[in-house]
Amino acid sequence: MIGKHIFKLPVFLYWLRQYWGDPDAPSDIARHYRARQIDSIARQLPLASIATCFVVFLCVAFARNNINHDFLMTWAGTLIIIACGDLIAWYLLLHSNIGNSGAKRVVLILALMLGLAALLYAQMIVALIGALDFSGQLVLVAIGAGFISTGAWQFASLPAASLLWILGLTLGTSIGFYINYGTEYLFLSSLLVVYWAYLSCAAMVTSKRFVLGLVAETAIEQQRQVVGLLLKDFEENASDWLWEIDALGCLKHVSSRMESVFGKDITHLSGRHFVSLLREISPSGSETQLTQLGTKFESNEPFTFQNIAIQNSSSTRWWSLTAQPLNNNNGEVIGWRGVGTDVTEALLREQEMTHLANVDSLTGLANRHAFGHTLSNCFIEGAELSCNITLLTLDIDNFKAVNDTLGHLAGDELLKEVASRFQKLTPDDVLLVRLGGDEFAWVFPHCISPLQATLFGEKIHESLAIPWLHQEHSFNLGASIGVANAPMDGASPVSLQRASDMALYSAKASGKNRLCFYDPKLDEYAMLRLALLNDFRKSFANQDFVVLYQPQIRFSDNALIGFEALVRWHHPERGIVSPIKFIHLIEENGMIIPLGKWVLNQACKDAMTWSAPLQIAVNVSPVQIERSNMLLTVASTLENTELPASRLELELTESSLMCDGDNTINLLNELRQQGVKIALDDFGTGYSSLSYLQRFPFDKLKVDRSFVIAASNHTNSDGKSDAKSILRAILQLAQVLNLETIAEGVETQEVGTLLHELGFENAQGYFYGRPMTADQAKQLIIDWPHNIEQNNS
Repeated sequence: MIGKHIFKLPVFLYWLRQYWGDPDAPSDIARHYRARQIDSIARQLPLASIATCFVVFLCVAFARNNINHDFLMTWAGTLIIIACGDLIAWYLLLHSNIGNSGAKRVVLILALMLGLAALLYAQMIVALIGALDFSGQLVLVAIGAGFISTGAWQFASLPAASLLWILGLTLGTSIGFYINYGTEYLFLSSLLVVYWAYLSCAAMVTSKRFVLGLVAETAIEQQRQVVGLLLKDFEENASDWLWEIDALGCLKHVSSRMESVFGKDITHLSGRHFVSLLREISPSGSETQLTQLGTKFESNEPFTFQNIAIQNSSSTRWWSLTAQPLNNNNGEVIGWRGVGTDVTEALLREQEMTHLANVDSLTGLANRHAFGHTLSNCFIEGAELSCNITLLTLDIDNFKAVNDTLGHLAGDELLKEVASRFQKLTPDDVLLVRLGGDEFAWVFPHCISPLQATLFGEKIHESLAIPWLHQEHSFNLGASIGVANAPMDGASPVSLQRASDMALYSAKASGKNRLCFYDPKLDEYAMLRLALLNDFRKSFANQDFVVLYQPQIRFSDNALIGFEALVRWHHPERGIVSPIKFIHLIEENGMIIPLGKWVLNQACKDAMTWSAPLQIAVNVSPVQIERSNMLLTVASTLENTELPASRLELELTESSLMCDGDNTINLLNELRQQGVKIALDDFGTGYSSLSYLQRFPFDKLKVDRSFVIAASNHTNSDGKSDAKSILRAILQLAQVLNLETIAEGVETQEVGTLLHELGFENAQGYFYGRPMTADQAKQLIIDWPHNIEQNNS
């Protein structure tokens, strides 16, 4: 019973088969292995046949007088027949499908033939050893041992043949000694038994190595076939294409895909110089680029060459080439191999996104990002100004009245009209920018005199003096303009903008519709700034601020998902002061920190009176992130109000991300770990950069209302770019980055339907509700969605 549990025959056979072949190989692979083993033996059969004939000849000549003549002739004839059989087997196995079939019967026949030959050799050894003297016996033993080991090694690729050969010679000889001579050669017989055990193990190990080599060879071949199929599929179906050139730069390999992209057949492409071929299909002006490509080949280093312009019959395409040098054994470059990629669509998308990042979608003018980039290029960091420039900044007077009376759609129409008028009077070498809202700027690449600036300001005022007509309404427009010159008024982009803004506020303080130059002694601006700051301190202490809430909805089921918190200043004398007028001022002073903390606390407290899971979105200033412990503020507010972190969403503008980016990333990550959601507000209107979306951990992308309005009007002001395409690009970008989307500025049902069809998930705007008090928000939650039209009206 013990032996039964210790020694299990199936396990032993599986172990033995590992030395015989691959026990886990499928039947077709196993046949392939046997065919290779048979082929290995078959190729040695002629040598075995010649050796057999030679041994027979020597034995007949040497032993004809020492042993029985009839036995000798019978023995010799049998071996000659076997030798002939070896030759016949060699011919059949190598010149027919018998060997390739890997049939087990072929293995058996070969093994039996070699085993029979071994037994015959053993008989001759037994017969001769008794007829020879001692010296002859030594020679016979040496020859027999060599014959046994040589055959064992020669036939080891086929273990059945090798084992029968060893068995026939060793045990056959040993048994023959015992039968014919008794115990006279007992020591030699014992050695033969040991020799049999050792050589059998050695043959099995050698056989296993042979099989492992076959397994590795099969794996490599299968991998080669897979790679070949993949390459074939790649060349036939992929948009990329493979190419290969020799050391002279001439094409060696031309795929069907390459024929297609070049528009030429293989006979025209093969052997052609690669760069010269590209030169033929490139538009004029590409010579410098192709010369640079040729230089890349001369460097003998791997490279990627981007955006090669290719001209076909209908349009211009752009290719990218990735190349790897091919080296011989001496390390010399004997050619190149690479992949060509049509990057036209990606390049066009990049250009579209670049346009989106640098152009104001509402007016078609340069935006704040382009403005900052241009202004920075005019300065050399840490050195003198590289060129003298003049900066004009402009605010449209009383623009808020248009928005308040006619709505934001009308305000956007006004901005487009104003931008069109400004473009007509702007010189070609001057950059006209919409900084945001109703603020515009001109960057003159050279200093202009006060008289020239005044005359240009008069042209601006004259262009605005023409009344703007909207439906039955007529508006007289005006603008306040501030002028600053570098390097006199500012030796850096920031200081120059600050000087221009101070001049602008001076113009507003002087009665609006004026132009003012920067003066370090601008008492009027300083007094206004000081007064406004003092008023803010008093109002904050007197609690003259109120938080209003504007609803946000989800398109899929028209559900109310939450509100955005909006702060309003109820000044006792000035009335309602727009955040546009005082936020930037208190940001400079740092007073935005206590105001922002109060707004956050009040919004969370009011949100706790709403039914879960309605969310509250609160705007966060860059100054709050840079100068306060925002993480502690949020944590303590949530703890005090008991609002779940998942119901709080913080909205950051792109300017918030420009200060100390790494710390900001860490802050946002920690806030998200608490459960707070992060949204990027007013995307595309500020320092729009795709890198922000990649680096910073956002949950939501909030698209500025100007994009929405432009899409509802189908095109922007210059009629060149379909705003719907821009919105689709933003949506595609958000989907790739797994960002939720919300659109601002929805004022009509038609706009909401359009955004829903485009793929936006959420929306906010006057159509769903104007900013309202906390009590009104609670009533809206109760009445939703039956009061949408009522709130909109």
